[in-house]
Amino acid sequence: RGNCVSMPLLFLALGERLDLELTLSTAPLHFLVKYTDDQTQQTYNLEATSGAGFTRDSWYQKKAPMTDKAIANGVYLKPLSPLEVRAVLAGIVVEHLIETERYEDAIAVSDVILEAYPEHAYVWIKKATAYYHLLRTEFRERYPNERDIPEEKLARATFLYQQNQLSFEHAEQLGWQAPELE
Repeated sequence: RGNCVSMPLLFLALGERLDLELTLSTAPLHFLVKYTDDQTQQTYNLEATSGAGFTRDSWYQKKAPMTDKAIANGVYLKPLSPLEVRAVLAGIVVEHLIETERYEDAIAVSDVILEAYPEHAYVWIKKATAYYHLLRTEFRERYPNERDIPEEKLARATFLYQQNQLSFEHAEQLGWQAPELE
């Protein structure tokens, strides 16, 4: 059994061996495979977690709501270049760094990923999350009242807050919206 990360990657590897034109694409919190037919140049979605059946973009839009703006900006349902595929997969590293409380490293890795794929809204959100955790651990836990932050540390607190907000704003400008979790 696989999941929406491992199965599409298996399909990509097999497709490469068979000389098929496959690439990865994304929907909110989901990976899928895009196949382009050599003869017709028509591109199809293959849902690797469901027998690799052809799946329309509209199905993904209903399953995992996404804005038209996000699709137009290449956040979702875009056939990814090989560099963008690597950037999407590297997002897992950012998740791990945040889980292990290595927030500065998570921000640094996010910056490298975003150079390769600036439309990677999920990594913008993870970067914002890392800034939030720095703000929380350096200030909110130590100084529950904002007025208690020493003056010499205010610039750092302000910087972390602004970077958190800017990262969220960047994702939202791309058309990202928080997924509704059931």
